[in-house]
Amino acid sequence: MAEISITDGYITSASADDNTALGASSVQADTLIVVAHKASETENAGTVYLRKVGGTVKIPLEPGDVLSITGPNGEEFTLAQWEICNVTAGDGCGFVAVDYSPYG
Repeated sequence: MAEISITDGYITSASADDNTALGASSVQADTLIVVAHKASETENAGTVYLRKVGGTVKIPLEPGDVLSITGPNGEEFTLAQWEICNVTAGDGCGFVAVDYSPYG
């Protein structure tokens, strides 16, 4: 039987207008849920943006928003491939990374 791995956490940035990796390259996921909270039950003060590292397109996440991303055909990505860009110092995102590895 295949194993399902679930990793969760929060990432914040102390500085305003900063870019911070969502997580480590060692954390793989085929489904990622991102929550616009800086801590458990604590919404951000402003908008936080999610994008691929160094990318141009920023996905806006208003305080309390939830976004789910699934790799095409179950393909995996790492948390280090994503970054948050916060407008307000101390804001960030929570994440739940789900990895289903039926062949590995």
